[in-house]
Amino acid sequence: MEGMVCYNSSTCDSSGLTMPVFTYQTQVVGCAVSGGYMYRGSSYPGLQGIYFAGDYCSGRIWGLQKNGSTWQSQELLNSGYQISSFGEDEEGELYLVDRTSGSVYQIIDTSPAN
Repeated sequence: MEGMVCYNSSTCDSSGLTMPVFTYQTQVVGCAVSGGYMYRGSSYPGLQGIYFAGDYCSGRIWGLQKNGSTWQSQELLNSGYQISSFGEDEEGELYLVDRTSGSVYQIIDTSPAN
């Protein structure tokens, strides 16, 4: 499986598989999802419970949040970075790695409330 679609197979049996809660058209938006972490830090209360994921080629970052039994996604930022990984420190603060520069950036909340 690649997302919700059978990959390179003439038959498809998804029984027994857990399907993804979020997909996007890589041909339109990017090339490869870089999975992340759920924010559990204390510096930015507005980010609590948001799962962060990004695209390696486009630099787009999405936030996913569970609402009842479903997940809702929202594009948060087109960072311009080549996102190769996410990380989490001991306090639950989140970071992303930009492959192009080799830099590590902290994910912060820049909304007006902060």
